[in-house]
Amino acid sequence: MAEPEDTVRRFLGGDEEAFDRLVRQWETKVFNLAWRFLGNREDAADVVQDTFLSVFQSLHKLREPRSFSTWLYRIALNHCRARWRSRSRDLPLEPSDAGEEEAQPVIPAVPATAADSVITADLVRKSVGGLSDEHRMAIILKEYLGLTLEEVAAVMDCPLSTAKSRLYHGLRGVQRNLRRLV
Repeated sequence: MAEPEDTVRRFLGGDEEAFDRLVRQWETKVFNLAWRFLGNREDAADVVQDTFLSVFQSLHKLREPRSFSTWLYRIALNHCRARWRSRSRDLPLEPSDAGEEEAQPVIPAVPATAADSVITADLVRKSVGGLSDEHRMAIILKEYLGLTLEEVAAVMDCPLSTAKSRLYHGLRGVQRNLRRLV
């Protein structure tokens, strides 16, 4: 697979198929980022479309093709933030008492470890969703996308020490939210 830097240069040089290659190469990563941030597949798919539309419209403004991944993640996170703000700010960490029994999904009879994994993943997702944008972004970039702390700082456009602090406080927030949920 071609390096993003080469593909960006080919697109800027007039190769129309190069943009399709960029989309194919990065759409899964952008979707995963958006899905982890928003917790909703439909919103994540919309963010992917919005992100690549923005990339297509402004790729000529990218000064350094080597920084494409950082630039792309920033655009995706900006679209995630906008989508998050447009949704209701009152996303409860706990289900409401009214009709709780009907609203709870029935977990089929499966080994306890599989059911526990599903429940645990849901609790972690809710805990991360209850964080501030900056803390949620730091955790998603580092823990789910596997970026280094230096890359997290670059994507978040902040000093390394700030990225470390956001990750630390975000993880502490997840712990607090998990305690509340459990």
